[in-house]
Amino acid sequence: MKICAVYGTERRGCTWHIAQEVLSRLPEAEVTEFFLPRDCPEACVSCFRCFEGGNRCCQSPGAGRILEAMLASDVILLTSPVYALHVSGPMKTFLDHYCGMWMVHKPNREMFHKQGLVIAAASGPVYRAALREMKDSLDFWGAARTWKMGFALMEIRWDRLSPGLKKRIARQAERTAARLRRGAAVPGWKTRCLFYALRLVHKYVWPDTPDAAWWREQGWLDRGRPWRA
Repeated sequence: MKICAVYGTERRGCTWHIAQEVLSRLPEAEVTEFFLPRDCPEACVSCFRCFEGGNRCCQSPGAGRILEAMLASDVILLTSPVYALHVSGPMKTFLDHYCGMWMVHKPNREMFHKQGLVIAAASGPVYRAALREMKDSLDFWGAARTWKMGFALMEIRWDRLSPGLKKRIARQAERTAARLRRGAAVPGWKTRCLFYALRLVHKYVWPDTPDAAWWREQGWLDRGRPWRA
């Protein structure tokens, strides 16, 4: 199993430790880690080349390197502490680079065979929006299945968490690791329904767009399906 982990901050705080709780239970995994903003400092400049041409960012070398690692992985792990009720600024900047490969535009075939895991932690029960923001990207990239782990920690330092809370995190990490190990060979009904709805749009509503041309080139407007590759 190959895992690509992208952390929404360079600080090895609580969300990083929670991710390590999961990764430590997958000792067989080959893990590639990226820390934001260090490994992807460039912001989207709204050049629209990912929409008009290919499905990759032409302006950010960091986004390109991380995309290659994600495409080569079996699991994509995204983590972020909660800042102002949402993901961190570096995580939002990172996700902006991949709008062109959302399923409504030019999705990557490889994404439909992957699992996702999103982790968010906050000082209270306000982590849901951050989880949703990261999961939305994975869903619209075409990930077969995405798991969520969110925690209200009431603390910003891992060494100050109560033993009971750490035990609860460890139990959930064990369950999540077992789910990832079982794998997801093909997308679930949600991803498939979205794919088929967008297929009809590109075939009959927007047949002359660059996005429709991409879908046609992949063979998806005929009988081809990305999860059969």
